[in-house]
Amino acid sequence: MPLKKDKGDCMKPIIFSIREAQALLNTKPGVWPAEPIDASKPYKSQTRRVAVMPKNAPEGSVPFINSYIPQILYPQPGIYVYLRVKQRYEVGDKLWVRETWQKGLTEDEERYYLYKADGEDRSDWKSSNGHSFSWKPSVHMPRNAARLFLEVKEVRVERLQGITDADALCEGVDINYCPVKKIADGSLKFCDTDKPAVFYLASLWDAVNAKRGYSWDTNPWVFVYEFMRVER
Repeated sequence: MPLKKDKGDCMKPIIFSIREAQALLNTKPGVWPAEPIDASKPYKSQTRRVAVMPKNAPEGSVPFINSYIPQILYPQPGIYVYLRVKQRYEVGDKLWVRETWQKGLTEDEERYYLYKADGEDRSDWKSSNGHSFSWKPSVHMPRNAARLFLEVKEVRVERLQGITDADALCEGVDINYCPVKKIADGSLKFCDTDKPAVFYLASLWDAVNAKRGYSWDTNPWVFVYEFMRVER
């Protein structure tokens, strides 16, 4: 992909994993509600991010954004305190996606961008500075390397465990994916196709958020962002 100049627009960055970027690539641009390009593969039109409450928030506090007050799915005894929380993205925002990347160099010394989500083997390639090839983390991806763009269509706040199976599929969950479990004497692949999509979402969520103190079992409040994939 040729290098592009940053036009200095007001787009906001958002980070997605390799698997999420692959699901975005399988989502039709300019179509809402979202639809997959290949119905046999995952697509993505939602993401959930932790709604961090103020440290001094009373126990049982309920966050809300603008005029949206969430349904209390897991009530606790006592009086509820509603606190306005600020979400990072709002309806109408345009986002550019940060994903795992690298700069490549053609035989004609022309630089361009590579993306790990494309699934190609780059082990025998050289990076643009001539060093052995290695992928760069998404957090370091510059704006002009972006190839995926989104428009926020809806924002709400809810408990993490309030997600439905339909929503989990919109998160890009692949119910046919067999994760690899590390064991003492090597690795073991395990699959359970009888589990609902939420089961796989919970596993993926914990892989990223459990170490931050927001595991699936803690059932944190989250911002739910629904978006449409758009062209640049």
